[in-house]
Amino acid sequence: MERYDATNPYHAWYEHWHRYHWVCQFIKDKVVADLACGEGYGSALMAAVASEVTGMDMDAAVVAQARAKYHGRANLRLIAGDILNTGLSSASMDVLVSFETLEHLTDHENLLVEFKRLLKTDGVLVMSTPDKAVYSGHEAHNEFHVRELEAKEFKNFIQQHFAHSLFYGQQLTTNSTLMRLDDETTDAQLIHAAQGHEQSLISQTGAPTYLIAVASDAAESLRAFEQSTPNSVFNEADNHLFNHYEQQIKTLIATDQRVAALELQLKKQTLLIHQLQARLGL
Repeated sequence: MERYDATNPYHAWYEHWHRYHWVCQFIKDKVVADLACGEGYGSALMAAVASEVTGMDMDAAVVAQARAKYHGRANLRLIAGDILNTGLSSASMDVLVSFETLEHLTDHENLLVEFKRLLKTDGVLVMSTPDKAVYSGHEAHNEFHVRELEAKEFKNFIQQHFAHSLFYGQQLTTNSTLMRLDDETTDAQLIHAAQGHEQSLISQTGAPTYLIAVASDAAESLRAFEQSTPNSVFNEADNHLFNHYEQQIKTLIATDQRVAALELQLKKQTLLIHQLQARLGL
């Protein structure tokens, strides 16, 4: 099973942490489930604001490591289990979070049936998945993804199960940008935010790589999402991603210079060989 390694400081760091930081603003004092929680870093983060968080993952060894790491958090429960059949109580969750899970399963219908069973009547599902048309178009084939959905498929799938829904798109630029999508298109706007300054629109971008659905059968439960700022920009103080890319650029420049020097040396040696061959009458 593919999972994000929380020690990875580069692009995946931005994508995964951004989603959890973003959802934290909507779960204060809520009972939350984080299904397919992996190493538990997101569950632990949400436990800082939620009243109770249950994280579940199928990998018992990973869950055991997560328990050892986050054992001091009384309102955090980390358990091993099958998210298609969790064994958790029906109608027990205010918010159910499941990021980058759908594409790893073929049984999407039963997954949503189980998720709806766990949610209270006014509960909210927050789920993300890569857009097949964008992700598989830009990335190498991911052997761990068994059933990806395109944006329209994902939207239709969610709307078949929930009366109300909002959709967001997430795209990594030099930071991670998470944007509200409108009803007519999956295209989004790329915004620029400087610390201490108001966000300003600088250009348009195409379809985002990752899709995020927020859905509920109770319209009032989505009000906080609707009233929040539709765009979210995530970065980190040490700027690992930019520093990593900058170092890679320096390496590439040095490599190009070395290749150019070797090509020049090769030309000189080829010329010398030709001169020697001419002297020898070859």
